[in-house]
Amino acid sequence: MRNEQHINPQNADVDMTPMLDIVFILLIFFIVTTSFVKPVAIELQRPLDKPNIDKLTKSAHFSIDQNNAVHFGERLIALDQIATNLAMFAANYEISAVQISANENSSHQTLMTVMNNIKDYENYPITLISN
Repeated sequence: MRNEQHINPQNADVDMTPMLDIVFILLIFFIVTTSFVKPVAIELQRPLDKPNIDKLTKSAHFSIDQNNAVHFGERLIALDQIATNLAMFAANYEISAVQISANENSSHQTLMTVMNNIKDYENYPITLISN
């Protein structure tokens, strides 16, 4: 007879529990020993929504001469430059009112155009001054 060996099929399962234990122990070790560094950042002090800039309160003064020429302060300006000049004035001063002095020989249309341009820019109170 031949010498035959019967191979018994056995379960060849590998128990993974000890390996998982070691992995979890290493994971816990690395988590505990790491040092968490707080990132260094520059602290900013942000400005408020609207900065408090104290402006001097002044009245803007327009004048209309007998030739219907419009002057803002001492400068001669065109009718379409009224809002621009008023905006430049408002950038430097807080406008309390807008004064308009018209010569008695100037036309009513020029006065109304000046007033409408002022109202289109901002609803400032308008004061009419006689010469």
